[in-house]
Amino acid sequence: MSDYRFQNETNKAGEVTYRKMVADQEKDDPNSLIPTMKERMKETLQVFHGLEEKYNLHITKDMIFGEFGAERAQRMLAIMDKYDLTKAYAFDISPDMLKLSGMISELCFTKKEGNGKLPHERLTLVADDFLKAKQNIQPEQLDFVFCFATIHHFPDPRPVFKTAYSLLKDGGYFYFDREALRSWLGFHEVARFRYYLMHGKIIERDYGILETQFSLKTWLEAINTFEDWDVRLKYPAPVLEHIYNMSLHSITDNALLRTMAQLSGGRMHGLLRKKARLARA
Repeated sequence: MSDYRFQNETNKAGEVTYRKMVADQEKDDPNSLIPTMKERMKETLQVFHGLEEKYNLHITKDMIFGEFGAERAQRMLAIMDKYDLTKAYAFDISPDMLKLSGMISELCFTKKEGNGKLPHERLTLVADDFLKAKQNIQPEQLDFVFCFATIHHFPDPRPVFKTAYSLLKDGGYFYFDREALRSWLGFHEVARFRYYLMHGKIIERDYGILETQFSLKTWLEAINTFEDWDVRLKYPAPVLEHIYNMSLHSITDNALLRTMAQLSGGRMHGLLRKKARLARA
């Protein structure tokens, strides 16, 4: 579609430069990095355990996974180890970040009987803009694509969802997490600024890295690339996320909920399926 918006070269160059700076620091002190990586791995496995139970997923070692915005590929490494995957792809615009995956794999995992390889030895690294993924892998090759806190680095989610769709086989899944619905009242900016002050990431914007929140209309256009989906919106503060936790289907069908969601915004996550229904438990 001609109205799609894309990252410009300044955005991309800024992200590569920033990630290289971070990666160089982490290479010098890998042991300080591992606790954070293990926490993210644990979170990822909990998410996938929940997906298996809720949607009757049957993940096997022959399924081919792809993660974009993979950074150090720690989440993919955890999944490869858990399910003994034979093959997987990690996409990230930063080659320096991706190269850390080998170090993390060697520090966090041991070789398993059967394949005799660490996770990173079965992982294909693709250092490029995800929207160019079809230049690096043939369409309809993957069974599962996922990302965490990545789509907001693009100015438009629609080409991102279209790219994920093109890489998946029929019946394949796309999961995304930690993304923002734009708040008419600007609550998303308050929450983001507080998080950045706590974790020292405000510098990302100084490098030209995009931090985008999308409208409900734009999100729905992106999500409806897929034939079936289950996407939820919850409030970003943990104390309220069990109260404010709604299906996007419910929000779009109810004018009051839709208005409330657009006023307050929130954090979005969901599972989508290509040319097949989700098998909800």
